[in-house]
Amino acid sequence: MSTHIYFFDCDGVIINSGADLASSVNETLKAFGYWTLSEEQVISFIGDGARNLLLRSLKASTKNKFNIESERRQKEFEEIFAWYLQYYTEHPVEKTILYAGIKELLRVLKEKGKHVVLITNKPASIARLILEKLEVYSYFDLIIGPDTKDENGNEIALKPATDGFEFALRELNKRNKTNFTAENAIMFGDSASDIIAGKAFGCKTVACRGGLGNKEKLLAEHADFCFSVASEIEKFIDILSKEDISDEDFALIKDYAMHNEVPIMQDEGSDFICEYIQSHGIKRILEIGTAIGYSAVRFAKLNPKIRVTSIEIDEERYAEALKNVEKNALTDRITLILGDALTEEITGSFDLIFIDAAKAQYQKFFEKFKENLAPNGVIVSDNLSFHGMVDDLSLTHNYSTKKLVKKIRKYRDFLKANEEFETEFFDKGDGISVSWRR
Repeated sequence: MSTHIYFFDCDGVIINSGADLASSVNETLKAFGYWTLSEEQVISFIGDGARNLLLRSLKASTKNKFNIESERRQKEFEEIFAWYLQYYTEHPVEKTILYAGIKELLRVLKEKGKHVVLITNKPASIARLILEKLEVYSYFDLIIGPDTKDENGNEIALKPATDGFEFALRELNKRNKTNFTAENAIMFGDSASDIIAGKAFGCKTVACRGGLGNKEKLLAEHADFCFSVASEIEKFIDILSKEDISDEDFALIKDYAMHNEVPIMQDEGSDFICEYIQSHGIKRILEIGTAIGYSAVRFAKLNPKIRVTSIEIDEERYAEALKNVEKNALTDRITLILGDALTEEITGSFDLIFIDAAKAQYQKFFEKFKENLAPNGVIVSDNLSFHGMVDDLSLTHNYSTKKLVKKIRKYRDFLKANEEFETEFFDKGDGISVSWRR
């Protein structure tokens, strides 16, 4: 079944709102005489609606002494909650920004006639205000939150309940005279409750690792696909739009979807490298990080004289790459190696060395394999922008992602300061560098 409805969570998927939410919570705590919390601690409470966010913050501020079960505390909490909503409504976009590539993704979805729905546990009225300020509101067919009323006047239950999905499906079918079902939909979320809700509804699910939600809990729900940010789905929209999406299609997306931290080489970046290979007469290529063999196959097909050697540490990806190389009848020109690039000895010299493996090891890869570089060869490194996060660390509040981004920054600094090599950086795909000996 083809995909026509794209459901998105808001915080951590469409917008990076952690700083503003934390600021609003702390202003509320101060206003009522409670201790403030760190931004990271408040962000860890996001995901189950504004009430739960504030209640968890109050409990943390009072070392779990804020007991809402008493009538007095209930009344106090309602007063605090009303103050918080008012403050946040007045300060929703002080630091809040869109995630990398989201505006372009939404534009492409609308161009292709897809239906886009926001299903959020934050008040829909505030979500609408934020999307208007960030100039993406017009891309959404529906904005659904806990303050949204269904056909019977009942408020929509918070995720992981499926009420919002079911209401949206009925509304879209009624408006457009369609007969879409859950099988025609896909859900993007950064929290476990998003994935649980999407699965319970019966649609495909996408986990966004770079959001605000707890990463371990998110991955434990085993979403159908797992991306760093939601915008990475853009290159697969045409596949998802097919009337009959095969198991092979889904397997392709999964392998590309960074399910095990495997980076996706964006089409623009891949095109750039292919053009470089052709224009510079590259014949011998060493690739660090085969994944499932997509790049190796594409490089080899550029010219029958091209030979590619590629190394992959993951057995499953290596096995899949073997199949893809055989399927494309390129076993005579692509040599695949299963092993750790940092310990495996690779002989020979290469015109182009392409580094697209573990980001944290880029510098070690560079320093080891520069010995395999032909006199006029180049070392190409991919994913040096990492969805814009390298230049703007505020695009993520995920601790592990921040650590990785800092290591990519360190690698870029290494390239800039390197006295043996000169490096040019290109704003292509997800950021590419080309290095050659001075």
